Amino acid sequence: MDTIIPTLSKLFSDRLRVVFALMFVIMAGIWCTTLKNSRPVIHGETETFMAYYGNPTGGFWSEVAKFFDPTPTDWDNYQAREFSYVFEYIDAQMVLLLNKIPFFSYGFRSITQITFAILTVIVLYFIVRELLPTFRRVSCMVLAMLFLLTPQMLVMHGIYFRCGKIMAAFWAALGILCLIHWLKPPSKPHNVIVYVLLGLGAFLSFVTDKQGVMIGLWLIALSLLIAGIRHRSGQEFRHLLFFASAFSIAFGFYLVWDYLVCPYIINAVRGHPPDRSWTSLRFFLLHDFDGYVRGIWNGFKLTVLQLQLAVGNIWDGYYLSWGLALAAYILIALSAFKKTPRTSSNGNSRRGLTDRVALVLMVTTGFLSCVFMIMLLYMRHNPLAWADIWRGGYYYLSATLILIVALLSAFSLLSHRNSSRRFEACIVCAAFLLGMANHFSLSNSRKVREEGHMKGQVELNRKFDQEIRSKQVTEDSRFLMKYIFAPISDRRALYESRPRTGDGVNLKILKNDDQVWPDEGWAYCQHSADRQYHDVKVEVKSGDRIFFIVNMVHGTAHDNTYWDPKITYENGTTYQASKGYSGTQGRNGWYYQSKAGGDYVNMVYSKPYTSWKIDNADRGQPSLNASRQHPGHGIDCARVFVVPESGSVRITGAPVSVGTPY
Repeated sequence: MDTIIPTLSKLFSDRLRVVFALMFVIMAGIWCTTLKNSRPVIHGETETFMAYYGNPTGGFWSEVAKFFDPTPTDWDNYQAREFSYVFEYIDAQMVLLLNKIPFFSYGFRSITQITFAILTVIVLYFIVRELLPTFRRVSCMVLAMLFLLTPQMLVMHGIYFRCGKIMAAFWAALGILCLIHWLKPPSKPHNVIVYVLLGLGAFLSFVTDKQGVMIGLWLIALSLLIAGIRHRSGQEFRHLLFFASAFSIAFGFYLVWDYLVCPYIINAVRGHPPDRSWTSLRFFLLHDFDGYVRGIWNGFKLTVLQLQLAVGNIWDGYYLSWGLALAAYILIALSAFKKTPRTSSNGNSRRGLTDRVALVLMVTTGFLSCVFMIMLLYMRHNPLAWADIWRGGYYYLSATLILIVALLSAFSLLSHRNSSRRFEACIVCAAFLLGMANHFSLSNSRKVREEGHMKGQVELNRKFDQEIRSKQVTEDSRFLMKYIFAPISDRRALYESRPRTGDGVNLKILKNDDQVWPDEGWAYCQHSADRQYHDVKVEVKSGDRIFFIVNMVHGTAHDNTYWDPKITYENGTTYQASKGYSGTQGRNGWYYQSKAGGDYVNMVYSKPYTSWKIDNADRGQPSLNASRQHPGHGIDCARVFVVPESGSVRITGAPVSVGTPY
């Protein structure tokens, strides 16, 4: 008791410390309140992968195999991010558990998103401590809360999507912390185990999300650039080279995982290899110059938008939030003009971060890295630039983190000019005001979501939200509600009878105008577990045309179909679709065509996507690549083989609608 009272007296005698502590409590309270009140939107994707991960299989390896089947989780778009799937699996299990406990009315919260958001703030706190060592601990806590109070993070609580984005932001924060810490020469040589753990963490970040790969490459380039500058100036730089080497080796392992190990496992689990066209490096290498110019411009615009979202959200603001943001900017500007002499006790002079060049490089290259990262994301998946996603920004959490670190680095540069307590007060108050501006502008950000492409989801979830809170399941409840509250013994039957995201596809093989398979009508494939095997013998003549046709049934949603047929002569000569695939009609005997009620017509080849499609097709439908076919609205997709010589051939294959998850 004798020691507690003097400690409390000393604490409260420092008024600024008390004010900063109050700021931190307010910011943390706002985040927790937003987390509690923002009921998540249950997107159609969520219903699919949550039920998939929650469906009991009865064996350990069967559960592990779920991480290597991108059909029900990524619509068969192979992205080599299995570590993200592990945490989505945990998410699904936690939802199934918590919603059954009477004490909870938790809804569909992403446990891993919340966990990694908190962990990211903790890492960001240590980054602030490294960049601004003279600041009080409570001041660093306020600055670290900037990440949680960005509109991207606040809006994300209302969207149950994928947890890989916030996980990638956490790994990015951890890598940035290591680099910033090692900008100062180590007092003693690092043990090799430190670099092994760093490389392991980098590899895990790469297998979490492609944004982690981009951030890793940025950190490699940044550390090498700083090491080169320090080498020329005669300063210690070896630990920076070790840092770059750890990330580089991790990147090498990731390439082996991405191109060799993971495809092999997926092929063993599913019976056919993944479709690499979604993440192929060729996609970017084959873009024309105009495409890159547009991509860079859009990447720049989106990065600037993310920056303003992180520091005041002017776009969605109103008079109160604008006033708070303006006051914050004035405080930051005033802190830049006040000069005080530096003393020997200044923390910035005691450590290696006096190298301003390194900080300037971190700020500039960080911004450019965000532009490049968002440019690639925009070019690869431009629907992510829809208006509501622009404003919500939940796909760009890693970019948000990097931009906040750049802002903190700028504060660190300003601290070289002004190391007074007044400077600390200005910066911390500015950060608090920016957080408040973001909070008060949040209502407008939510309106964007409710007026954009997710409007239907929001309206549908109002009823869903009432069911979650009351935990009352009726005959009219959606499938996911019934699934979550059902006993484990009933879950398998519910899963198998659940509504599908697609209606399957029709399949047919013709020789000229004669049907070869099936005997009549169409072979119907319902989903990704419904393989339609064919093994037929046909007498052919030179010049005959064999058509492999995919039809949409009623709609084209999720109609991506794996079909890699083989045509084998009696002498063993084989023509396989994937091996004979090319960007030229007729090469190796294969043609790529479509039919909309009339004759078959050749499709047009798209180099970036390495696939065939028709002109002006909506989002590339119909389309065809080495082993996939996707029909269009009222348009059949046909892979055609022209027989080179007469004889008896055997046509084998196992087509399956991989776009419709089982």
